[in-house]
Amino acid sequence: MLKGIGSLFAALFGLVISLMLMIWVADPTVLRNIVFGQSPTDPSGIEKSQPQEAVVGNPQDNIVVGAANWADSRGIAEAERYAEETGSVALLIYHQGALRYEKYWPGFDRTTRTNPNSMHKPVLGLMVGAAVDDGFIDSVDDPASKWITEWQGDARRTITVRDLLQMSSGLEVPIFGTWKSAKILFGSNLAAGVLGLPSVNPSGSEYQYSNANSQLLLILLERATGQRYSSYLSSRLWQRLGADDASLWMDREGGLPRGFCCLFATARDWLRVGRLFLDGGRVGDDQVIPIEWIADTVIPAPKNSNFGYQIWLGSPPSTERRYNDYTVKAYHSEPFAAKDIIYIDGFGGQRVYIVPSLELVIVRTGKSTTSWDDAIIPNALIRAVSMGVTQ
Repeated sequence: MLKGIGSLFAALFGLVISLMLMIWVADPTVLRNIVFGQSPTDPSGIEKSQPQEAVVGNPQDNIVVGAANWADSRGIAEAERYAEETGSVALLIYHQGALRYEKYWPGFDRTTRTNPNSMHKPVLGLMVGAAVDDGFIDSVDDPASKWITEWQGDARRTITVRDLLQMSSGLEVPIFGTWKSAKILFGSNLAAGVLGLPSVNPSGSEYQYSNANSQLLLILLERATGQRYSSYLSSRLWQRLGADDASLWMDREGGLPRGFCCLFATARDWLRVGRLFLDGGRVGDDQVIPIEWIADTVIPAPKNSNFGYQIWLGSPPSTERRYNDYTVKAYHSEPFAAKDIIYIDGFGGQRVYIVPSLELVIVRTGKSTTSWDDAIIPNALIRAVSMGVTQ
């Protein structure tokens, strides 16, 4: 009996070693990032995600700080309790033109930069809008193959910029845990990982959330603008926000940043991003992103009424919000308490909630968990703020 168990253990151990060797031979960067890289559930420790490329900021003291102006203090207590329970780094509440509440948990402060996971995606969407405004992209209905020339000879030639923005490209969705997914998440050649994905459905025919769509937008942006994404992001958006220096996780030195994740920035700078949606693309007197683009960004996509241009909209039809056919769903214990809510979503609870009707922006960063309840923090604060507005 013991001999049999020992033989089974030895076989399993040999299989694991063989698999690791195969991964190492195919792309050692994948194995190195899996074993020694930053945990996807922990936003701190961003120094483990290497190499990085700087997004140069232009720090400005352009966030007004004011006293809380809502009537019901129970809302902030409930939001803070849930933030505490879920291992938060920061919780910020911006309301009616001022930062009314700002809390950092022990070991963190306003200079702490974290991994926001997919919160980078809506920033990428804003950069597409900037490229349209600057004349680098004529229209979101242009075929992406105008710049992604590798697609011109096959079915992918019909995929438009809009299809990529709305996650309806029809491309194969790399399933988490497969080699295709690992190459994109952790590998050293992002371009090869996404440009090789085949078309499996007609473009525009269905919604499937996929990191590949966002990465392809980044490749398209670099080709359309003739600039490195980090440079264009810095000059066109980040510095004009008044944001501090940030950084991007690269696939390799001089390579591509991950456009679907890993824009390492502070909670205050994510607040600045959220305010852009609240203020119609404006920072003070500077129209950073056209107001028309901000409006288009939050128009429900034809194939998913809860999604716009790389950003989420409103309540899901049930207690679960679907990403695609192959991954975990986001959980909502109840509908959002404000119908016009839009939100920047990063895996496991990295969030920027924006409620234009209440002039409200909420930022939460911290540990990621698949059990994150999207309703608790925003609803507690929406109700508290609403009571103050009506009195």
